[in-house]
Amino acid sequence: MMAQNQNLRNNEPTNSTLSLTSEIKTPEDLAELEARLHNLSHDDQAIKIIQEFSKNLGKTAKRQQVFNKEAALVLKPIEYQDVLQKGLIHPEEDPFCLLQGDIVSTDAAYILGDRITGNKFVIATSTCDLVPQRRKYAALLSVSPISNKDSDAKQLLSELLTFKSTKQMYLPPLPGDAPNVVGNAVLFDGIVSIKLEDLLLSTRHASLSLVGWRIFGSLVRSIMVRAGESEVKMRSNIQQQSSQE
Repeated sequence: MMAQNQNLRNNEPTNSTLSLTSEIKTPEDLAELEARLHNLSHDDQAIKIIQEFSKNLGKTAKRQQVFNKEAALVLKPIEYQDVLQKGLIHPEEDPFCLLQGDIVSTDAAYILGDRITGNKFVIATSTCDLVPQRRKYAALLSVSPISNKDSDAKQLLSELLTFKSTKQMYLPPLPGDAPNVVGNAVLFDGIVSIKLEDLLLSTRHASLSLVGWRIFGSLVRSIMVRAGESEVKMRSNIQQQSSQE
């Protein structure tokens, strides 16, 4: 059991997961493929788990206390040489300069052709695509600081810490933030683009913790590919009609 738990922590497949994988039958047609993907491609279970966890913490102050703890959602930038020396990454793996979820600042990012300056951003592109020359561009999400001077700061924090918003995600105050900043909002409404070569020159302020990275990934996935029941019904009916013609 101890070995199995260690494998789970290291994201390594156990004998039971390997056995389960080998027992999964390959879909034989498109209908069976869709049925198999039904609860995987657009599933919102991860979001519900996050929301229930936050709800059970109690009031906004308690939620913020938990998520603002050191290394709860964010931590110091994870450095390649550091994890390499600790044996946490294989020497043959591609060295990294940046990771998905890193909070960075740069004046070389654009949205709809307009340059954005003086902002922090969260890297949305997967880590494996941040290797130099692997991609030409990368995707970022803007970070908006929340000041205690804002009249709606209390209401905004309350909404963010339920993790029910499809527009924003909560982050605690970040290194370099002004003293009046009580939190940050990652903005999902608008993808920011940047040349990868420019992003690699950006300033790193923090990396997401493991659970912070999981929450970020769950929210991004849900927002990008979430589906309502009416859309599922509509597409299913169209598929059925097409197959009968």
